[in-house]
Amino acid sequence: MGTANIKLRFGVVAITAIVTGSSYAQTFPVRPMRLIGIATPGSPSDVIGRAAAEVLARQLGVNIVVENRPGAGGTIAAGAAVRSEPDGHSLLLTASAQSGMPWLYNNLGYDPIRDFAGVATLAELPNLLVVPPQRGWASIKDLIAVAKNKPRALNFGSGGVGSGTHMSSEKLMLAAGVTATHVPYKGTSEGLIEVMAGRLDWFFSPAAAAVPLVKDGRLKALAVSSKRRMTLLPELPTTTEAGVPDAEYQFWVGLLAPRKTPRAVVAKLNAEAQKALGTPELRERYRMLGAETLLMKPEEFDTFLLADAEAAGKIVKAAGIKAQ
Repeated sequence: MGTANIKLRFGVVAITAIVTGSSYAQTFPVRPMRLIGIATPGSPSDVIGRAAAEVLARQLGVNIVVENRPGAGGTIAAGAAVRSEPDGHSLLLTASAQSGMPWLYNNLGYDPIRDFAGVATLAELPNLLVVPPQRGWASIKDLIAVAKNKPRALNFGSGGVGSGTHMSSEKLMLAAGVTATHVPYKGTSEGLIEVMAGRLDWFFSPAAAAVPLVKDGRLKALAVSSKRRMTLLPELPTTTEAGVPDAEYQFWVGLLAPRKTPRAVVAKLNAEAQKALGTPELRERYRMLGAETLLMKPEEFDTFLLADAEAAGKIVKAAGIKAQ
C-alpha cells in the first residue's frame, strides 16, 4: 500500500473517530454517572466534589453517585477509575495527591498522569497550618524555633503519604530547614482530631475542614499556604508574610477521565462543569468552605497536571518521601 493511501486511510479513521465521538457526546450521558473519590467521606475534596455533583446532576438530567475509595495515597481510586469504561460515565474525583503518585508508586500498572485526561478543575483551597492551642505558639516562627531546637522531636499529620496535606508540610520544612516525624492518616478529619487532643504538633489542613475548628478555638491557625489571605480568616498571614516565602502550596480538586474517553465527551463535561461553577449556588457553597472556583479547559488542565506533577516530584526527591 502506498504512502498516500496509508495517510488517507489514517485520515479517514481519525475523521470517523471524531464524528463518532461527536455523535455520542450529543446523547451523553445515557445512564447514571459515578465519581470515584480518592478521599474519605466528608473530607474537603469529597465535599467539594459532592457539591459540584449535585449541580451537574440537575444539568445533565442523571443521577451522579460519589463512590469513595480512599487509601494508598489515592491510587486505589485512581486504579478503579483508569480501568473503567472510557465513555465519560465514570470519572475520578481527585486532588493534589494525584501529582505525587508517579513519584511514590512504581508498580501501579498505569501512569497516574498520562493515562488520564483532564476533565475539569473544580476548586482550589488554601491549606491552614493549625496547631494545638495548648502549645502556646503565637506564630509560625515559634513552631519553627521549637523544631530547630528539637530535630524530629515534633510530629505532624496528613491525610496520607503524598497527599496535599502531606506535601504542604514537607514544603514548609524544606523552606524552613527543619525536620519532624510524619504521621499519616486516611483522611484530614482523623488528623485534626489528633491535633485538638495535643497528640500531633501540627497539620496543614484544607480550609474547609479547619476554619470552623479555628473559629471555635479548638485549633490555633498560624498561617495559610496560599498566595493571598483568606476572606474567612482575613487576619491570618500567608506563609510568605509569616517569613517562610518558599512554603506556598496550591491544593486543588478536579475531575479526570480515562485517557481514551472521547474528546467530545470530555469537552461536554468541561462545559457543564464550568456552567455549574458559575452558578451563585456553587460559588456561595465553595466560599463558605474557604474555597475558590478554579476554571480550566481540558487542555489547560492536562498542562497543569504535568507541571504540578513535576513540582511534586521535586518535593518528593528533596524530602526523601517514600510510600508506606
